[in-house]
Amino acid sequence: MKKMDEMERNIQLRSEEWGYRSVLLALGVWTLYNCWQTLAKGAEYHPLPGLILCFAVCVQGFCQMGMREKMIAGDEEYREPSKLLRTIIGAVVGAVLIISLGTYLIMKV
Repeated sequence: MKKMDEMERNIQLRSEEWGYRSVLLALGVWTLYNCWQTLAKGAEYHPLPGLILCFAVCVQGFCQMGMREKMIAGDEEYREPSKLLRTIIGAVVGAVLIISLGTYLIMKV
């Protein structure tokens, strides 16, 4: 693979940005359309587009936090606890609480 110069890297990053945004837009529209079909016409709900959308946004957010932490890792001015670790722990705890509450309510009804 040939080494890219700054202009080629910029073109590559911009094209990836547009691709990512268009996929997120398509998944968002698909999710809303599926929700509308379910509510208005009683069709079966398909959670796959919403799950893919959530997964993509979470991966992008976690990667951004991780890269930011790596950039300021050795700097004395920016000494703060790991936001990435706290966010991941918070997401896991939140998911466990939601699943537990949902399971409890389903079993109770």
